[in-house]
Amino acid sequence: MDFVTITDHDTIEGGLRISDKRHTFLSEQVTTYFPQDPCKVHMLVWGLSETQHDEISRARDNIFDLQAYLAQTGLAHAVAHPLYSINGKLDSSHFERLILLFKHFEGLNGLRDALLSQLTTELLAGLTPRKLDELANRHNLAPTHPEPWRKVLVGGSDDHGGQFLASAYTETPPARSAAEFLRHVREGSCAARGEAGTPLALSHGFYNTVSRYIQDRFKSQLGPAAPLLETMFARFMEGRDPTEFSLREKAQFLAQGVISGKIFELAKRGNVSIWKELSGYFARPEVKALLARELDGVTEPERRTFLMANVVCEQLAFRLFEKFVKQLSSGNMIESIQALSAITPILVVLAPYIYGFHSQAPSRIRLRQLCVDLTGTVPVPLQNRKRAWFTDTLDDVNGVSTTIRKMTAAAEDAGEELIVVTSRRELTVSDIPIKNFRPIGEFELPEYELQKLSFPPILQIL
Repeated sequence: MDFVTITDHDTIEGGLRISDKRHTFLSEQVTTYFPQDPCKVHMLVWGLSETQHDEISRARDNIFDLQAYLAQTGLAHAVAHPLYSINGKLDSSHFERLILLFKHFEGLNGLRDALLSQLTTELLAGLTPRKLDELANRHNLAPTHPEPWRKVLVGGSDDHGGQFLASAYTETPPARSAAEFLRHVREGSCAARGEAGTPLALSHGFYNTVSRYIQDRFKSQLGPAAPLLETMFARFMEGRDPTEFSLREKAQFLAQGVISGKIFELAKRGNVSIWKELSGYFARPEVKALLARELDGVTEPERRTFLMANVVCEQLAFRLFEKFVKQLSSGNMIESIQALSAITPILVVLAPYIYGFHSQAPSRIRLRQLCVDLTGTVPVPLQNRKRAWFTDTLDDVNGVSTTIRKMTAAAEDAGEELIVVTSRRELTVSDIPIKNFRPIGEFELPEYELQKLSFPPILQIL
């Protein structure tokens, strides 16, 4: 990258820390609001001064005041992730007024789902002078800039954990300085480049942020094991076995212990037992085989990390659930509840992924309505034509399985997208569109000797 900036939320502290570096400039991501309601909007503002940051802080409670200030000062700015509803309040009215208020929009966000970037680009590209007149009359709001139907798109990584810097970025013609670069942006001589975000990228960044916070705030409490834990986490974030170290790395840990005078603390039973448990687990042949199968051909660190965390947590969850079923079958109600409650810490470990999947699934109902209000049509990605049929009786000889096969075959003949989703160790069906997620384990049902209940990989299905 030729020029670098940090757009922290409502602060310029990050930018000030790198301001002594060449080819950097001060920026921030400003939180602003529509005055009539609490709808929150993020604005990217680049090339500002500390004084201008203070003035923006006073104006940002009202998006109309903020727009007037930015127009008056000539600061380069853009609406960040315009279709992402930050606090669940964004609707057609807000988006249409953003079109009237601003010329620059983030057309590619490296954190948010690609669907939002795709729809933003398509909606803004379809604007016409007639449509802008219609919006101005509808909202009694005059456009604030010339040729308001011509929008400028920028890109930004929106990276929060230092893992995906410049995954999306803004490209301009050659610039000899940050000021010239920003002039290109203001004049619209720029384009959004890079890749959009994914749930795994978002979760990966969240893990790294939490790790950095713990290291910064609790390093003294971690004691002499801190370097070891830091290296283990770094390997985990790369999607590698966190307990597998080279001879050189082991020698470095030993040297650090000797130099710090804490070599004997490293050898304490507590530190050794944790290491022994972890390394023992990852050294088990069945675990190695399972990880090798899951990670085969996967190169992206965020996906390798997800698969590794998923395998470990799934195995633990299955064992606890198996214990829960056995205790419940034996009539031991209290013991069964205790076994089930032990799954809670696993959910905490997987929380970044659960959040990532939820956060990266925008309301398609809201987006459909927004597109219809603006264009009168529903874009292809929002037409909701795909169907998934979840079943656990596909291999059985009964009316349900027969119906599923007939319906799926009929849908395929009609050109409709219908796929059957199941979770079985072995499949005997291959003549219909089917997606099988290999179960973590299976339970036999006493009342139905020929039928087994699968424990599916929930996160992989999501």
